[in-house]
Amino acid sequence: MVVINSIGGIPEPVPEKPSRIKSEKDTDVREAKGVIRSPAQQEDQVIISSEAQAAAEIARLVRLIRSQEEIRTDKVEQARQRLESGEYKKPEIVEKVAEKIMRLIK
Repeated sequence: MVVINSIGGIPEPVPEKPSRIKSEKDTDVREAKGVIRSPAQQEDQVIISSEAQAAAEIARLVRLIRSQEEIRTDKVEQARQRLESGEYKKPEIVEKVAEKIMRLIK
């Protein structure tokens, strides 16, 4: 059995008795209420908090950023000059840039 001491400062709940030991009284009460399920009906569930999901997304984005190449300042400066001169206002260039942006978004 794996024991988790705590997650985010919340201690792990401790069961009242081992899960394999069931008293006849507990079984009788559950049977009377119709609570006992067959093993096929029981399901395990994992619930991940929104905070944990956000932290995982931030970690994913940080890994993605770190895996990217360094910024090439020469290319950035060249693009800036072309923007200022109006070269990127040509329809065929606008279309190519839009296509590249769409590929990055997908």
